[in-house]
Amino acid sequence: MAQDRSLEVRAVAAVFFALATVATILRCYVRLVLVKAFGWDDTIMVLALGFFAMFSGCMIGGSIYGTGKHLTQLTDHQRTTAMEYWFLCDVGYCISSILCKISVGIFLLRVTVHPVHRIAIYVVTALAVIFGLMFWILLLAQCTPVSYFWMRLSTTHPVSGSCINMTVVIAALYIFSAMSAIFDLTVGILPIFLVRNLQMRRDVKAAVASLLGMACIASVAVLVRMAYVETLRNPDFLYATVDIAVWSNIETGLGIIAGSMATLRPLLRMIHPGTSRPSYNNNPSNPRTRTWPNSHTQRKDILPLSSMTHQDRHQTTPGTIHSGSATEVGPGLTASSVGTDDDLSDNELIFQKGSDPYQNHISVRRDFRVTSSEFPV
Repeated sequence: MAQDRSLEVRAVAAVFFALATVATILRCYVRLVLVKAFGWDDTIMVLALGFFAMFSGCMIGGSIYGTGKHLTQLTDHQRTTAMEYWFLCDVGYCISSILCKISVGIFLLRVTVHPVHRIAIYVVTALAVIFGLMFWILLLAQCTPVSYFWMRLSTTHPVSGSCINMTVVIAALYIFSAMSAIFDLTVGILPIFLVRNLQMRRDVKAAVASLLGMACIASVAVLVRMAYVETLRNPDFLYATVDIAVWSNIETGLGIIAGSMATLRPLLRMIHPGTSRPSYNNNPSNPRTRTWPNSHTQRKDILPLSSMTHQDRHQTTPGTIHSGSATEVGPGLTASSVGTDDDLSDNELIFQKGSDPYQNHISVRRDFRVTSSEFPV
């Protein structure tokens, strides 16, 4: 068994803080520049990143002084300093975890309409926040005075004080971990129901559900960490509890990364425009056909508005819009002039020559707008 795990502690803290920082910066770019709708969920996520920075920084500082090493390898000063960093890690972990869950909850509430779904989000978020705050208060009050938490390992400067039974702390951590796992699983599964009935291609629907549901992966770290909770009883505290520190950092980092990635769809649309609306392929050999992307099927019997006679203009045909019909553009809607009710442009409505009813062409003035609603996520 390794005698020094301090490098492992530093590496995990540095890597996940760097990834969380990049994800949060991209989120801020999308919300401030692309969408121009920086909201409370974004502000709270930035605060969560700030406390995660405190958590990760204290992990790195603690590893320099002794976290990941056996107490017998450390001086008195190293022991107490590493334990003080551990205490600050607890504070940073709790606050960043709570803020991350609040941010994800607010974000999902912005894109959720169904009352049952909204109630589920309110309930799991409230439970996670309440139990998180209770655990945080318990950590602050577990020792009297607070400094006794780290000074109790000192052999040269003994300090009088007391701490509550470790069983209470362990039980509280189990409960908080369970609430965190329930929250992560709920917000990870719920997006499947959110996008199930949306009118979009199946591949885009799967991508959106995946982005929204990425918070589910944080629950894996929570469940793994629960296997190491009992190590809090070990007298060789700084070495035995490395796994708790590492998986707590992974849990919070994944939560921030997933919560930020869920907002990046506008950035993906900018990089790959095909993800926002379908592109079309016209077949020169058969101008009456159109191929949908990612599909081997073709749309047929598409008629141009300009090729319809006065009598035919009043008939409903697939892929056409009645002349003179208007569509309303409301808040949050984007409009584009297209030629059909299924997002066809005028240039894509190809008339097949030789069709009897449409030999006599007349010009029809077409003033219409087709709107599509795309709320930013």
